Amino acid sequence: MDILIKSFNRPYYLDRCIQSIVLNSQNSEYKIVVLDDGTPQKYLDKLIEKYPKIYILKSELYDEKSNAIANNIRNINSKIPIELWIKSAKIASNYFLLIEDDFWFTKSFNLKKFSLNLEADKIKMLKLCWLGNPKLITENTNSHNNLYSIYSPNLYTEKPYLFNLIFRIDRFKIRKILTFLKFYSEERFINYYTIYATSGAIFKKKYFLNLWKNHIDLVDEGLQLFNAVKLINKKKKSAVFGFSNSELLKTGFLSSASNKNKNFKNISIDMFAFNKIINEAWFNNDFDAMENYPNDLNAEKMEELLINTNNPLAQVSEWEKWVQAFKNQYISFGCKID
Repeated sequence: MDILIKSFNRPYYLDRCIQSIVLNSQNSEYKIVVLDDGTPQKYLDKLIEKYPKIYILKSELYDEKSNAIANNIRNINSKIPIELWIKSAKIASNYFLLIEDDFWFTKSFNLKKFSLNLEADKIKMLKLCWLGNPKLITENTNSHNNLYSIYSPNLYTEKPYLFNLIFRIDRFKIRKILTFLKFYSEERFINYYTIYATSGAIFKKKYFLNLWKNHIDLVDEGLQLFNAVKLINKKKKSAVFGFSNSELLKTGFLSSASNKNKNFKNISIDMFAFNKIINEAWFNNDFDAMENYPNDLNAEKMEELLINTNNPLAQVSEWEKWVQAFKNQYISFGCKID
């Protein structure tokens, strides 16, 4: 089975991600493919030296973004490398694991066993991570084995046009009216995330590619959910999903790959400046990405690096406030953060 890792400018997390795969895999029948969108080459070279069997595919904007990062240019092109993700999925194994660079395995796994069982059960998507949030999976399981539980989705409507009307279109105060009439609710909407994930899951290739139909170069989760509902409505009998019997992955909350959508009120930190500090420390062997594993990175060491560098764009006090605000977004949604 192929393991596709979305990567951008956090080689320290990517190092931990890859090392956790090597440590926890019960067999060697997998291929690690890093889908990189601008991590400077010297960091990638260090990773290749450490893990010579990995493959690295670069986005069309790799050179532009990596040069901007290397030269401390803050106005970096924010275009998402969707075409790289889709192209890589098309040439991947029939079932493939998709994760971000800040994911890591905490338990042993056997991708060959997963692949054989998923093929037999014809599962569209299997979640390996849901941050302890029962809203992102379902307890209404109808079958299980020693690897995972499977279920047919329990959705408010499986009719695409009704999904669009109730959960996707939000114009002319329609959402308020539907909420008042008790058609729309946050709980009903969240149920649709039992059939969708951005990463941290094993996807059947056809299902993943179906999610990205008509994307027009945008990451539109509403459109992807609509595409999923459309497929389920068409093939109800084969709409089977699942989740591993325990969460196999964790994800980090101590940094972001960019400044986009991570700016909080009254908190001032530049994540490109922050990552440059941690990246360089990691590159010079002054920061061990596996320290504190299987929990998140060593925050005390990161504080020390920020204090010693004393970059006005990445002060410790601001970073600590940013981390708490970032975590609170997930906690308020029902996720459990260590």
